[in-house]
Amino acid sequence: MVVPVAGEGDWQRLWGISAYRLLITAAIALLVQLPVSDTVIDLGRNGALLRTLTLAAAVISLAYLAAVMLRRPAQARLHAFVQVGIDTLLVLALLHFGGGLNGPFSILPFLLLVSTASLLRGQSAFVFVWVLLVLLLMESLAGGMALNHPPLGQILIYVLALIAVAVLADSLVASLERSTRLANQRGAEVLNLNALSREIVQHMDVGVLVLDQQSRVILSNPIARLLSGYRYWMEAPISLDLVHPRLATAVRQPMGLADEATSVDLGTGDPALEAVSRTVVLRHIALPDSPFRLLLLQDASQLRARERELQLAALGRLAANIAHEIRNPLSAIRHAAGLLGERVQEPAALRLCHILEREALRINAIVESVLEMARPGPAHPEALSLRPYLSAVVEQLREDPVLRPLQVDLILPQEDLVALADPAHLRQILWNLLHNAVRHGAASDGSARLQISVAPSDKGEIVLELRDFGPGIDGALGERIFEPFFTTDSRGTGLGLSMVRELLRLNGGRIETMNHPGGGAVFRLILPQDAAGGSDA
Repeated sequence: MVVPVAGEGDWQRLWGISAYRLLITAAIALLVQLPVSDTVIDLGRNGALLRTLTLAAAVISLAYLAAVMLRRPAQARLHAFVQVGIDTLLVLALLHFGGGLNGPFSILPFLLLVSTASLLRGQSAFVFVWVLLVLLLMESLAGGMALNHPPLGQILIYVLALIAVAVLADSLVASLERSTRLANQRGAEVLNLNALSREIVQHMDVGVLVLDQQSRVILSNPIARLLSGYRYWMEAPISLDLVHPRLATAVRQPMGLADEATSVDLGTGDPALEAVSRTVVLRHIALPDSPFRLLLLQDASQLRARERELQLAALGRLAANIAHEIRNPLSAIRHAAGLLGERVQEPAALRLCHILEREALRINAIVESVLEMARPGPAHPEALSLRPYLSAVVEQLREDPVLRPLQVDLILPQEDLVALADPAHLRQILWNLLHNAVRHGAASDGSARLQISVAPSDKGEIVLELRDFGPGIDGALGERIFEPFFTTDSRGTGLGLSMVRELLRLNGGRIETMNHPGGGAVFRLILPQDAAGGSDA
């Protein structure tokens, strides 16, 4: 069996062997064609014939090379068989007419065995070697055209040398092929790992810039491109000074520890940059034994927001634990205050008991709010027709003594929009926002009015908007109004809006705040719309 010669590597092997063959045959042909060849090489009585054979061998070798370069025929295996067959005939002819084993061409069978082991790998190469040995042995024993026949011992030594060369050549070719396969496999693995590394870098939530020794960016990911603000990215390396001068200045500073972070204000004003105004946290990392360096970029505002969320989460867990521990002694205080109020008759003492009862109830409300916020029940969303739902819920909430002074105006569309939300959660959200409107959204004359409107959004969501007519939200407060325990009212717990945002999150919604141009604050609740819900005109 012949191991198939196929693929680009086999064509390269054919090309290499053909080129070496052409060099050898051309050198031999030139050597025997020289006028002084008789003094350099002994061609014997068949000089003219040998000159013709060597010239024919050179021409045939040139034809081999041309056929391989043109890939005609298209099968590399056929090329190998043709080359081995014709080479065998030429070598036997040169040996036969060139004096046999004592002649100048006795080295050619060794070269033929090496090329055969490379072209016909496996069992076919060994079959050919034994055929060649038999032919050589027959030619040597027959004597051919040689005047002096070599002794039998010399022939046997020559045959043994040919066998040894054939075994070594086959072993070397097999070892070379294994090394080539392993190198190709490792090369493919390296390419796959490089592709995987690039994909990982491209999808990281941290900006990555890879710099070479000239501080040129040779690799970047989308986050780094967005944070840097540079808009003329290309595949070629780009100087960091062009990407952003302030980044380049920060990189030129002496490096401290690898984990040290530096805040860099990118600012604006460079005409080559987009209009960005952000601060990034920069980490400059040198790679050991590598000419490259890493720049890691993170948006400072996002880091601060993430840290604030972690702090609030830790604070919420701590508050929940404290609230849980407060409930038992608080119940004892309320019970003791009630018993004390039954036994005292003095008005001053009764007033103190009432204050104690009232503040205990207030503390209990805070404890219940903290526990509810820390461990909110899971959402059970269902399709809610907002027109009947809002009308019913507002009427129910108006029974709350605190909410009776509040005037609520419902502005509902003609179509009945269907939201996907937990009814109990949405009721709690509205209760908190209505209480917030009574406490913070009163007008200058003391009246409290709230306007509730519903409309679909362009993104397939439902917008439930609540507007009061009070002083609005102080711009300096920003997102702080949603922080747990943050309040501007000494009577409040600071948990209402925080709970609103958490309940909306559990229902796949969100909340936005703004001041209305006509006065007052606007709380915009964005709820998912029920895709299967219909609408009634």
